[in-house]
Amino acid sequence: MSIITAPGAYPDISNDDYHRNADLLPTPSLSSSGAKKLLSQSPFHFWYDSPMNPERPEEDDASHFAIGKAAHDMLLLEGRFTDAYHVLPDGFAWNKTKAMPEAIAEAFEAREAGKCLIKHADALTVEIVAKALRSNPLVMAALSNGVTEETLAWKDEETGVWLRARPDFRSNTIVTGGTVRLDVDLKFMAPTHCSPDGFARAVSNFGFHQSAAFYADGMKHCHGHAPTNRLHIVVEKDAPHSVSLYELPAEDLARGRWLNRKAIRLFADCLSADRWPAYSDEPTLCGLTGWARKQIDTLIENEPVSEPETEQKEAA
Repeated sequence: MSIITAPGAYPDISNDDYHRNADLLPTPSLSSSGAKKLLSQSPFHFWYDSPMNPERPEEDDASHFAIGKAAHDMLLLEGRFTDAYHVLPDGFAWNKTKAMPEAIAEAFEAREAGKCLIKHADALTVEIVAKALRSNPLVMAALSNGVTEETLAWKDEETGVWLRARPDFRSNTIVTGGTVRLDVDLKFMAPTHCSPDGFARAVSNFGFHQSAAFYADGMKHCHGHAPTNRLHIVVEKDAPHSVSLYELPAEDLARGRWLNRKAIRLFADCLSADRWPAYSDEPTLCGLTGWARKQIDTLIENEPVSEPETEQKEAA
């Protein structure tokens, strides 16, 4: 029996169930990240990292830590942060059995409960990042009066396959049909991706326009209204942890939607045939790149023309 049996919005689906549970929906489903993988890599790569693969690799254990993810959760999960994270005391070490017996016992218990363990110094950095976000009034306004990490599930009208999405934050006006309806995505990026030019490259390289279109369509199906604005709140991973706000243009959202439609059709075809081809399962012409051909052709065209040897002898 699947966890979700009908299209709709579900607030209490765990992150692990959303990403890893083969029984989340009645049949295999496609998410935004899956749509991007289908197009940027291949159906085989998608299948390999999906719940359909019985030998799917295990994820990193719960102790794996990322400052960006923790700050994201501290800001958006509010009171639920302590349910997912355990901050270790300053100077903690597993071998300090005499000096820190209680701290070690608490850490062991937290790890057994599936919580992410955070070093004391890293926890301070998380608080700095969260403070930087809270200090921007536009950020806090954008992240107010809404719902975080809501699971959306719906069936594609054209193909009938299940689709799913899990937006960082959507405003309540998407449900009520307000004039301004925000879909907000919190991004923790390397410094090279935080300037306007750098983030524009990130949109292209990481398919943020596809994600935006996927989420927008999910909200439209599940709540009756699509977002009017897609806002990226971009935080620099390293100090000074700058915060920048970038809005995705509507024309790029349309481009992302076109790519998603291509991915959904490919997913539906693969699912129907139960065939997940890699880059090239059959012989395919694959030679020099266009640039390399042009370089060689230019050399050929510019090569000096020499007279045939027979003509040179007759002239002598």
